[in-house]
Amino acid sequence: MRVSVYISALILLAFAYAGTGLLVAESGLHDQIVPLWIPTGIGLAVLLRFGRSMWPGIFAGSLLFNLWLPHSIHQIPLLSALPSALTIALGASLQALLACYLIQRYKAYPLRPHSGRGLIKFVLFSGFMSCLLSASIGTTSIHLLSDSQGSAGYLNDWFSWWMGDSFGAILVTPLLLAVFELRDKQRPKRHLRLIAQLSLVIVAVLMINQLFLSHLQQQLRRSFEQDVKVMDAQFQAVVQQNLADLTRLGKEFSGPVEADPDQFRDLVAEIQRVNPSVLAYSWDPVVSPDQLDAFEAQTRVLLQEPDYRVYGESLYPDDPLIPVQLVEPRESNRAALGFNLLSIEDRRRWVIESQQQGRPVATQILNLTQAPDEPGLLILHPVYVLADQGNPLMGNRQLTGFMVGVFTVERMFSVALAQSGIRHIEFALFEAGRDKAFFRTQAGVTERSVMDAHFQVSIAQQVWEVQAKAGPTYLAMNQVSNAQMMQALLVLVGCMGSLLVLSMHDRERLLTDLVNQQTQTLAHQARHDVLTGLPNRYMLMERVMAHLQAPDTERFSLLFIDLDRFKMINDSLGHQIGDQLLKGMANNLSRRLSDDCELFRTGGDEFILLVNGCVQRAMEEAERFLALCTIPLQIEGHKLQMTASIGISHYPDQGHDLDTLIKHADTAMYKAKAQGKNCYELYSSQLTKEAVQSFQLEQDLRIAIHARQLLLHFQPQFSLCSGELCGLEVLVRWQHPEKGMMPPGEFIALAEETNLIIPLGWQVIELACEQILIWQEQGYMVPPVAINISPKQLLEADFIEHINSILDRFGIARSQIELEITESLIMQDPDYAIEQLNLLRHAGYRLAIDDFGIGYSSLNRLKQLPLDRLKIDYSFTRDIGTNPRDEAIIITVIALGKSLNIEVLAEGVETEAQQAFLKAHGCDSVQGYLLGRPVPEQELRILKVA
Repeated sequence: MRVSVYISALILLAFAYAGTGLLVAESGLHDQIVPLWIPTGIGLAVLLRFGRSMWPGIFAGSLLFNLWLPHSIHQIPLLSALPSALTIALGASLQALLACYLIQRYKAYPLRPHSGRGLIKFVLFSGFMSCLLSASIGTTSIHLLSDSQGSAGYLNDWFSWWMGDSFGAILVTPLLLAVFELRDKQRPKRHLRLIAQLSLVIVAVLMINQLFLSHLQQQLRRSFEQDVKVMDAQFQAVVQQNLADLTRLGKEFSGPVEADPDQFRDLVAEIQRVNPSVLAYSWDPVVSPDQLDAFEAQTRVLLQEPDYRVYGESLYPDDPLIPVQLVEPRESNRAALGFNLLSIEDRRRWVIESQQQGRPVATQILNLTQAPDEPGLLILHPVYVLADQGNPLMGNRQLTGFMVGVFTVERMFSVALAQSGIRHIEFALFEAGRDKAFFRTQAGVTERSVMDAHFQVSIAQQVWEVQAKAGPTYLAMNQVSNAQMMQALLVLVGCMGSLLVLSMHDRERLLTDLVNQQTQTLAHQARHDVLTGLPNRYMLMERVMAHLQAPDTERFSLLFIDLDRFKMINDSLGHQIGDQLLKGMANNLSRRLSDDCELFRTGGDEFILLVNGCVQRAMEEAERFLALCTIPLQIEGHKLQMTASIGISHYPDQGHDLDTLIKHADTAMYKAKAQGKNCYELYSSQLTKEAVQSFQLEQDLRIAIHARQLLLHFQPQFSLCSGELCGLEVLVRWQHPEKGMMPPGEFIALAEETNLIIPLGWQVIELACEQILIWQEQGYMVPPVAINISPKQLLEADFIEHINSILDRFGIARSQIELEITESLIMQDPDYAIEQLNLLRHAGYRLAIDDFGIGYSSLNRLKQLPLDRLKIDYSFTRDIGTNPRDEAIIITVIALGKSLNIEVLAEGVETEAQQAFLKAHGCDSVQGYLLGRPVPEQELRILKVA
């Protein structure tokens, strides 16, 4: 490019930048911060099209705008505005260079983005990210170096700047790029359509913004008028307060009593505490010339001022003297003492006017002695006494002096403004009939006025005109103004519209790329697990179908692999650790696959291994996989070693389709878990039969709980010391409609596995309470009744509240119930279990550990439990007399109970020798077939009548 052409292009860019800036300068409330800044897009588009060497044109255009605008609005000299303008221009050019670099670096050209994410990158790089630079530099410069009006605070101004630059970059840049590329004859229609659509978006945003600003202007006008009325009323209130204070002082000195300087000082101090607009008060009595010497002598003594004298001769021979006798604050107004009001013509005129009218007169004084730099106000309040004190009805009054108040306009306006809370409005005061203001609240500040209003203030016969003016700062800071929020919404809508238009413009290529990419992604996701990357169930189905449809179908096996106790990993270490464990195991297993095997993940912690060949081959792989699963894995500082249970089904012996083979392998896997885990099991038809029976029994149990088919049997407990009945243990039975009476051993384990143990447990408690109530109503003495509680039921959050409500409903004392728990409860959640047991003990229930000795209770935990009874398991009792080890354990448990002050009961006592042994070694109580079998309530005949 030739130098002349280059310079011409820079000049053209500078004028285009500055000119469009002036066109949209009125789209906001701030003088220099424009919320819809179109020039940003012009500069960026030129750099993208013609190269980064065009940046001086952006610098010059921004400089022109920021020099011209302050000069035209505030008549600020160009040299004064130059530092701020240079800084702003530097920020604008750096922003354009940064945005151009990022767009080119990441291939985010808006008309031909490199990828489907290219437009998002364009919006981020050209607008929201790069505009941070200019907003930060420009806003800081405005606040530090410029006197621009319309500021809403630094952060709000910064946001408006950033928002305006983003608007121009995101909307105007692609529009101008499309205009520049109109010479491209390949797709002119598409470019024209793009230009029209983007232009429509920009014009719509600008028009909506103008309509909004017009509506906002009306709202702010109403707010401004209301503020002016408030200020008018507040200033009038200050004036009335000052007149009232003068009247109060005049009444205090209206009699013939001699003036009291201490009283006067205290009164003035009290007034000044609540009325800061007061500068000074003075008492000026009327003194005849022949009484002058006596008055001066009296006042010297009164004020303890040996130098006091009256100065200033009266202008006319017949005039008396009206000297200042008292003034407060005295220290700052000592020079006024003795001054004769009638020694100056205008003061004499005000005195005569006040005397003639008989009320206060206000006089404006441009230079007060007490405040020479402030316009002031002097209010003379005449003070009268009755001429004939003996006859107050005569009505004749005699002027005794004047109470004078000295005020500054600045203080009066400051007080009124402070009390009204009005800010950012300039007030000017004019004397009636004059054009030049004698007072302004913001002297020396020239602000672009947007709204103004007038009102009158009357102060003791003095009338002033008050002009109120509001500028951009008032509009921006007014609580009614929501311009920034609305304009931010417009910018956001405009950016979204631009993004939508650009997306439509490039939709053919983007859609093609997107469809191809998504097709590949979906095809892979449809056949592979997202977490581990292994083939999934859909891929397994395809592989099995390929096997089944092959002309020479080979035999194969499915190995259903389920990790043991994987739920504990998720519950204790978190799902993130669990996911990483699954990924690690999948990677470990897939790397060690044999050539004739394929591994699939079908969900959760379940995997299926497809093994070609005979059953023996499947068993070999099962053995190998069991060993592979136990390889320790290091996951985020945890060394984890897992085991697995494997079920095997074989084609064609155990099924001819995938669903059947998976179902049979799953059944075999559950059999392996029941065998103790970390093993494999071959499927057989007997497993299906057992599974069906278990499922049917579960359904019958659900019906039994709902239909109340459960019955209670009671086994007595006897004291070895007295031989008397000391308790009853509740044992549940199921009266099955087809199978007859079923003992708990045939259904309790299933209830635990299916969580039916919880509703079953509550029904047992209710049935026990019903029976206790019947016995009590029949007059029997019912000993404590022991009820077994499942750990799952006891660990429920509302267990205590629920059991309390049941006993309260039946009116059963809580000490009547003994809750039996197992050692496994303490191992599941020791801290919570101990907390629950303490609450139950505090509520009044008896507590016992059932089957003590067969678990793994910690003695440290045992001593923390609030127990009433330990129940020795029958597996120890039955070997009394034949197994010394069991006898030693029993003796130890009895000793332990006595040391902890816990009663010990032995279960399963069937012989007199067993009973004698237990009694000899201090066991407290027993139960068993020797003394009583579990029987229904109607067969229990050992209860005593109360």
